[in-house]
This record gives sequence, structure tokens and C-alpha cells, in this order.
Amino acid sequence: MEEDDSVSLTLHTLASIRSLIINADTPFSVISSVLDFLTGLLPRDDSPILHHVLKLLSDLSLSRNELTPQIFESILSNLLRLQTSAAESLAVLASLSERNPTAAAIDGEAFATICIGADVSSRMWMLRNAERFDLPSSVLFTLCFGFTKDPYPCIRRVALDGLVYVCEAGGFDHARAVQGCYARAVELLDDDEDSVRSSAVRAVSVWGKVLITSKEETRRRECSDAVFLQLCSVVRDMSVDVRVEVFKAFGVIGTASESIILQTLSKKVLKAGKGKKPQNRFSNESADAAAAAGVFIHGFEDEFYEVREAAVESFHSLSVNSIEFPDEAVCLLMDMLYDDYMVVRLKALEALHHIANMGNLKIQETYMPAFLDAIVDTSENIRLTARNILKLAKLPDMKLVNKGVDGVLKSLEMYPQDEPDIFSTLFLLGQNHSNFVVNIIKRFRAKLETDSGNKSEFNSQQVSAFLMFIISAPLSNKQSITSIPPLAFSYSLAMVEKFSCGLHEMMDQDTLLAYLAHCTTLSSASGTEFNKADTFLNAYRRSTADHSGNPVLLPSKDIPAESISIDSIAELEIRNPELKSISHIQLKVKAAWLLLKLECSNEAFRALRACKQELATLTANSSISNGALKFMCQYVHLIELLAQVWPHFENSRHTSTCRSVELEMLMEELEIKLMEIRCRFTGLSTEVSLVMELVIFGCLLRLYKFEICCRLNCKKKLSATVSQLELHHEQQCTKPSDFLTETKKSLQEIGSSADISCLTLLDLIKKFNCFSPEQFTLSGNLQCVSAELEVPGNGPYNPVSFVAGLPVAIPCEIKLLNVPRDARLWLRISRSDDTCQFVYLDPNLYNGGETEKRFMFTAVACMTPRAVVFTLQVSIGIECLFEDVCCRKHRYGPKHPVTYLCKEREVHFSLVSRTEAVL
Repeated sequence: MEEDDSVSLTLHTLASIRSLIINADTPFSVISSVLDFLTGLLPRDDSPILHHVLKLLSDLSLSRNELTPQIFESILSNLLRLQTSAAESLAVLASLSERNPTAAAIDGEAFATICIGADVSSRMWMLRNAERFDLPSSVLFTLCFGFTKDPYPCIRRVALDGLVYVCEAGGFDHARAVQGCYARAVELLDDDEDSVRSSAVRAVSVWGKVLITSKEETRRRECSDAVFLQLCSVVRDMSVDVRVEVFKAFGVIGTASESIILQTLSKKVLKAGKGKKPQNRFSNESADAAAAAGVFIHGFEDEFYEVREAAVESFHSLSVNSIEFPDEAVCLLMDMLYDDYMVVRLKALEALHHIANMGNLKIQETYMPAFLDAIVDTSENIRLTARNILKLAKLPDMKLVNKGVDGVLKSLEMYPQDEPDIFSTLFLLGQNHSNFVVNIIKRFRAKLETDSGNKSEFNSQQVSAFLMFIISAPLSNKQSITSIPPLAFSYSLAMVEKFSCGLHEMMDQDTLLAYLAHCTTLSSASGTEFNKADTFLNAYRRSTADHSGNPVLLPSKDIPAESISIDSIAELEIRNPELKSISHIQLKVKAAWLLLKLECSNEAFRALRACKQELATLTANSSISNGALKFMCQYVHLIELLAQVWPHFENSRHTSTCRSVELEMLMEELEIKLMEIRCRFTGLSTEVSLVMELVIFGCLLRLYKFEICCRLNCKKKLSATVSQLELHHEQQCTKPSDFLTETKKSLQEIGSSADISCLTLLDLIKKFNCFSPEQFTLSGNLQCVSAELEVPGNGPYNPVSFVAGLPVAIPCEIKLLNVPRDARLWLRISRSDDTCQFVYLDPNLYNGGETEKRFMFTAVACMTPRAVVFTLQVSIGIECLFEDVCCRKHRYGPKHPVTYLCKEREVHFSLVSRTEAVL
């Protein structure tokens, strides 16, 4: 009775202690006393309250993390004396070390000593949680290997799982240890307990893979065959879990000899498997291929769906390394499409898609019923996977193509919500089977004649599906465009919005619209007009690709391989997926330029506007640098200006005065933007050649179109830019473009004369066809130079006072971003009558290491008119030092052209009398 009272009193005390621990306001001195009291109770291993003591110490560490190392050390020092509570103490130590990595580690020898002397439940817990204690792999391996001989099955199972963990953790490659561990796992394949055999299968697969790797290259195939056949020997085990693990293990091993893999698909022993007998089941020297007879057939016919699922899934890895295996396996996989369980059917389709991706899937007529049933399955995932297979399939004859189209149309009728992906499937199916498109057109015409009288029927899903199949044919076989009625493309134009939803991964709506418009006008054309269509299709092929990286369209023979494969794009996309959008914008810009040269101005402008809209969405939320995005916006704007200039050069050189003025304004804007992009961006690297080629292109346009008096200066600028670009290519060790090479040749032929004949100019205009906006890589340190200018407190109702005829001071608050050290900045002050004054900004005002500089500057303006009130416009410009020195009438001011970094600010002034000024 007294003992019970003592225990009750002790538990009451511990409850009071816990309230002190969890109270954040408890003084540290009290907490320190509590810690001493609790650690003093640790040696009482037989005490019924030890469990509560360990829990309180864990709570104390949680609330006072700084005491964790001291608590850890106290429990660890008493660990060997705590026999009955060893596992619980270790659990507390593990949680402490995870909570505070600075706590001391548990010695491997102490852990092994406790584990050997612990009871069954504690030993099982310790082996299962051994990885939490950061033990040396040698200690963990020795413990687990030894306990595989434990008389208790639960301990043997956990020990095998521990060996698997040691193997997967890596760093343990001792040859004899690997051999011994694999042999022990093989030995336990005959264990009486199901759970032990299941763990033994996992151990055989992982240690078998290490054993294969440790062998010499000439003996690896023989060793992998032996491991594979060893697993085959237990594929008929009575335990479901064991059979599941065996088929998963096949996926881990992943390879075997061709004869063994083929034998797994036949219950009859093949000739290649006869005559070989194993000498010793641990020797891995030779193996009997007959042991693999019908392994996968047994797996596919198993009564438990978990086994069938695992058997189908292991086909993925085995089909990679086999040549004949996929052909033999397709028949079995097709049978699995009738399985009662959705997960098995889905795994079978994923295996078929894997085989189709490698180009080894040949769909025969006997397979079509099962495949078409999958297309109309109730499961959305199964329908999607079946359609993905159809996108890659190559059907041998028209009969199967018709069946495939009918199956997809039936799926569209049953599941209208799948319409976008079904359209994508039909598009790729038509592209891959364009030689059968004529027969499909006959079906389409019959359907069209039936439904054309009813407008609602004409807009039916079946008609849309037929159109989607037909319009894809010209992209793989240009001759088929002549056999397609223009009406099909005209009707498709009316459905362009619906079609673009299904083709969003291959092309945007603007490109699709341009493509359909061309096909409409050129489907009955020939000769030169048809060659224009072919040029457009080539441009489309080069500017579009499947977002997954696989080519969607068959490349034309006229397109060199290097123009399709762009390594820099792939590298950028790996580093930053958002740059993928930038790459696509560049490709669209190039396609728009090709459309412009095909006299398709409207389609080109529409594509460029789409690029600007896409850049606007990226600007709102993007990880790409602000400088890179601004550069891309300027780049697209430059191409848009060139697109506006280009029509003026398509016609005769004798144009009206109105068109000449318009052209001059466009050329001036183009040159200003080119000068701005060269001055306002720092860190240019790969973009330099692009910008300078645009400058060269602008000079060529001026030489061709404008008066002789302007040609000499223009030719000097052209020669200087060509020389600069050649030097850049030499420094970067890059190859000059054809456009640069042809321009240099023309300059050498022209010589130094300013009188350039029309024939020579016509030769220069041919160089325009060499120019194309090529793909480029955005520099990582690209920065935009900008400025902000404010006149504090100034406004129409708070003007700056001035005295007529006297200079006036303008207080300016200036903010500069990314301005380089060698920049020359000017403050431009102008009046409405075009009178202007430049004030130089001393570099000492803004030089420094920061990218952002703020300072106050007082500019003195000497342009006060005889008026009561007036305004001046003030802005900040940067001198373009790379441009030629211009002749200036005034003594002061910039000697080179200036591009401006901010918008003009209006400064308001109000007259005061001289008397008021003196006062």
C-alpha cells in the first residue's frame, strides 16, 4: 500500500514537472533543477516511471533546444545500463539528434551491443530504425548480415530490409561481402515465412545488380543471366507478395540475354535454352535458360491483379535492351487490355506506349479491337494513353487507318470533353498517314454533301474531326495539297479557334491561321506559287516543334539538319524552363519574317503582335531578368519596324512623295531604335552580332532607296559596322553569317566611290534574302540602362520663379540604373520652338559600385524668354560613342548622337519683377 502511494505521488510530481516544462515563463533556474532531477532518475532502469521520465526529457528538449546536447549526453551515458528501456531510450536519442544536429552521435559499437542484448521487439525496432542513427555502413552491414540467421522470422525480414538499405545507400563494394550477401539472400528464398522470402527477393535484386557491376565486362552478361534466372526460380511461389516482388525485381535487373528474355514469353523450352545446366546456384557461372520458360505468361495469367500489374510494369525496362522482345510481347500486352482491373489495363497501355516511343510497335489487324476498346474506355487516363499511342503508330494499310479514325470519332461522340486531345490525335494521325488522305477525302466529301444542307449538322464534331485529319497532310507530303479541295481549308478557317485548342502544343492560333490561309489559295496552284507554299511549310517546320522535345513535323529534304537542331535552346531550357517561351518567340519572329518575304504582310504583323502580347504576360511574372525581357521587347519592335519598311522596297524605286516621306520617317525611327538598343543595354554578348546585322541591314536599305548625296556617309557607316562585326566574330571564335559574308563581298566590289549604279544596288538588294532573324542565346548579365528625372515640388500651380533675360536654376532629382562607368550623360533642356541646351552631368556625381544611384543636380538654363509664364522640357540622354562624330554648330554639347533614358519632364516657370528678385 505504501509502494502504491509512492508511485502515485511520483506520477503526480512528474505531472507538475511537465506543466513547468511547457510553460514558457518558467525561469531557467527552475528548468535547470528539473533537468538535474530527471537525469537523476535515469539509472533506475526497473522503475515503472522511466517511460514518463524519457518523455519529459524529450518535451524539455523541444521547449528548450539549447539543453538538447546536455539531455542527449545524459541519456547516452546511461544507455548501456537501461536494459528494459533501451529501445525507447534510443528512440528519444534519435529524435534529439534529428532536432539538433549538433548533438553527439551514438557510437556504433554501443548500438551493436544494445541490439544484440535486447529482446525481440526492441531488436526489431532498432534494426528497422538503424538508419536514423547515422551508423557506419560496416556496422550496419555486420548487424543485418548476422541477424539474417536469427531464429525469429520478423528479425530475419527486417535484417534483409536493412541489407537492401545498405546496398542502396552505396559506398559498400567489397567483393567478398557482396558475394556473401547475395548468397545469403538466395539462401533465404527458401525460407518458410512469406515475409522473409519477399524481403529476400528484394535483396537478391539489389545485391545482384551490385554483383553484376563488380564483374569484368566480359562476364557481366553471364552474371546478369544467372541473377535473372535465380529470380525466375521463385516466380511460382505460393505467396502473392513474393510473386509481386519477383516481377518488380525483373525491372530492377533490367536486362538479360535475348534467348532468356524470349524464353519468358514461351512455356515451350526453346532450342537456345537447352543444354545449359547450373553448376552451383551461388557460383553465377552458368545457368539453365529453361528456368525462365513462360515466366511472363504466368505473371499475366495470375489470379491476383497486383501480380499482373507488376508483370506488365517490368516490360518497360526489359523492352529497352531487347530487339525481338517487343514484337513477341505486344500480343500478350494486347490481351491485358481486356483485364478487369483498370490499373492493369493502364500499365499495359503505358508499356505499349513505351514500345511505340522506340519505334518498335507494329499494330496488326488482330490487335485493333482491343486497342479501339481502350480508346472508348470509361477511364480518362486509359483513353488519353491509348490516343498517345495512336499519335505514334504507323498503320500499314487503309483498312486499319479507317478503323483508327472511326474509333477516334466514336470516342469523340461518347466523350465530347476530350475534343482538344482528339483533334491533336487526328492531326498527327493524318500527318503520319498522308498517303491515305485521298481516301479519307472521299469519305469527307460524302459526309459534307449529306450535312451541308443543315447548318447545325455542318458544324458537327464529325465534320470537324474529318477536317482536322485532312488539313495535316500537306505538312508531311507537299504533293497531297493539290489533291485536297480548297473547300476543306476554307471550312477549316471558320473553325480555327476550335482547332487551335487542340494544336496548342504544336502551333499557336496565328500560325495555324496563316497556314490555312495559304493552303486555301494554293491548294489548286502549281509552279512558282506552289514553291511559295513549300517555302512557307519549310518555315513552319523550322519554327514549330513538340514541346516535349520530339519532332512533330517531318523535315523537308531542303532543310539542313543544323537549322532544325538548336543545342543552345535545349541548354537554356534545362537551366530555366521560362526561357522556353523566349525561344518560341524567337522562332515565331523568324517565321514571321519568312512570311513577310512571301508577301504575307497581314499574317506577319499578326504573328509579331502575338509575340508582343506573350512578352507582356512574361513581364508581369517571370524569373527572367528585367533587362533580358526589355531587350526582347525592343528586338520584336525592331522586326516590326522592318516589316513596315519592307513593302516600300517591294515596289519600284520611283514612289510618290507621300510614300517617300513615310519611308523616311520609318527609317529614322528604325535607326533611332537601333542606336538606342546598342546604347541602353550592357552585358551584350551573343546579342551583339544580331544587333549589328540589323544595323548593316538598315544601311543596305538606305543605300538602295535614298539619294546619292546620302550614300557616302551611309557607306562609311556600313563599312565600319562590317569591320566591327568581323572583329567581334574573331574575338568570340564564331563563324560569320552568310549575310555578313555576302555584304562584305559587295562592299569590296563597290569600292570607295559614292556613285553606285542601279545594277550594283540590285545586287545589294539580293543580300536581303540572306538576312534572317536567327536564334540567339540571351546573356545572363544583360542589364538595361535607364534613368528617372523629377523636379521636386514643381507644377502648373507651383512654378519656378525667373527673371526675364537672366539664367534660371532647375533643381533635378535624378535616379540612374545600370549606368556604366565610361558613359557620358547629358541633361537636355528644350523649348517649344526647338531651341535646346545641353548640360553635362559630371561622372563624379554618379560613379560608384552600386547599380542604382540617386543624387540632386541643379541645372542652369539660359533660355528665359520675354514672357510671363513658360515651360521647358528636360530629359536625360546618353552619348552614343560608337557613332561617327557629327558636325555641330554650337561649341558646347555632345559630339555624338544622343539616345534618351527617360521621358521628358515639363518644368513650369513664372515671371517675377527685378525688384522682387532683388528683395
